[in-house]
Amino acid sequence: MRIGLVSPYSLSAVGGVQGQVVGLALALKQRGHEVIVGAPSPVGPVAEHLRLKGISLIDGGGTLSIPANGSVAPISLNPLAALRVRRRFALANCDVIHCHEPLAPLLSYGLVLSPPAPLVATYHRAGGGKLLHLLAPVRPLFGRRFAASFAVSHAAKDFAKFVTSAQPTVVFNGMDLSALDAATPKVLSDQSIFFLGRHEERKGLSVLLHAHEQLGQATLLIGGSGPQTEGLKRRFPESATRKWLGRISDEDKYGYLRGATITCAPSLGGESFGVIVLEALAASSIAVISALDGYREAAAGHGIEFAPGDIDGLRRALAEALQCANSGEGVGSALAKASARNHGANWSMDRLAQIYEATYAQVMVSQNPGESSA
Repeated sequence: MRIGLVSPYSLSAVGGVQGQVVGLALALKQRGHEVIVGAPSPVGPVAEHLRLKGISLIDGGGTLSIPANGSVAPISLNPLAALRVRRRFALANCDVIHCHEPLAPLLSYGLVLSPPAPLVATYHRAGGGKLLHLLAPVRPLFGRRFAASFAVSHAAKDFAKFVTSAQPTVVFNGMDLSALDAATPKVLSDQSIFFLGRHEERKGLSVLLHAHEQLGQATLLIGGSGPQTEGLKRRFPESATRKWLGRISDEDKYGYLRGATITCAPSLGGESFGVIVLEALAASSIAVISALDGYREAAAGHGIEFAPGDIDGLRRALAEALQCANSGEGVGSALAKASARNHGANWSMDRLAQIYEATYAQVMVSQNPGESSA
């Protein structure tokens, strides 16, 4: 098949949705399909890696950083760029085009208004914003124009149903299990806590730093960057038990996940799903997570929860996890870790690609009766 994938967010800094588009593109390419990705600002190491793998990129124009869902979204608001992306997909004669987070302006809009091929949607977000009120006239189209719709979690499904007429099927966010398994564990201390995420209020890093300061044990490894980085580094400088890693590669991420005693996801809200939670479980790192619906759905009981924003609750959860790791009991037992690993392994990107692949074939037949799929 010739498959188009659309990310409304820039590939220059890969986050949740972009990471899923990139991972899916690579998995589909490996499965023998021709893949074309449309996204704003397709520059930098990630974009070059896709090109080296034989994946074509369509430039969706420059980006603006727009506050959205407690974060900052690097999106294109250029209607000409959206039309250019639609035209390039039409010229490529795609069999199907898969739009991720189609409500996010603006790249999917030209495709929705005039589809050049059967469309598939995946909804990722679990919360609204002021911008959605401006989209009210076109939102119903996002349910009618797509031959098939998916959501990455039940929270994302509920949101998609609320703002569109779509009835999405819940799938999941995938992870690169083979790369995780191949990574060499990074161990910097006997007991370590790993955090990876954007340094913004929504991700709860400040809560984790305060909790760790009161914990008095275990080395905290902090990956990522963001608008709060410099302020938090001044308040919580590097020390023997606190390491600021900065932005890290996927290879290093998997190494830290495999080496860390605990992986902590302390987000305050706005998380429709938790890939980092699944990656931690698959890496046999104890997951300590805030009790958000998306994280709880991903963990499925494998891990230790605390109330979002509760510093004392997080400190107690971390202490419990460290004690379990030391004693080999509870979530630190070999049986519990094997069960968590088996659960996490069910969410591989290749498995997700197979689900989408089957849907693409069905959509092609239903939209083009009498023609067989490639």
